[in-house]
Amino acid sequence: MTRPLRATFGPGAFLLGASITVVIFGLPLGPPGFVFSIPAALLLGMPLALLTGMLMSPVRNQWSHILAIGTAGLVTGTVTLMFFMGGRWYTMWGLVLWTGFCAALGRSAVVRLVTVHDKAGQSNEAKPAGTPLEP
Repeated sequence: MTRPLRATFGPGAFLLGASITVVIFGLPLGPPGFVFSIPAALLLGMPLALLTGMLMSPVRNQWSHILAIGTAGLVTGTVTLMFFMGGRWYTMWGLVLWTGFCAALGRSAVVRLVTVHDKAGQSNEAKPAGTPLEP
């Protein structure tokens, strides 16, 4: 059984969104933010976001995609802090919320790069303008 694809975008948009997420996450935290965010994004965040995106492909509503990727960011932040902090991860809950926010912001930055397909097999991607009508 194949699922119909309704919202698609390529690897360039995926990598752009992931890069924006990592940069936004690391900016207020400085170099330690980048040291921890890059491995966490590569090992856990990007695979989880890719899986989430594949599961969400039949959903046309982009706000649902942003919410789902933000939730994946929350999971990434929680698991990463549990790995680094052990049983005291909850003392840094603000960092978990920041991770989810950055993931949602990274996904919302690439909304215009998404192609949403309708039921007739056509898409709503940008098309060049036709010739103007003359009076």
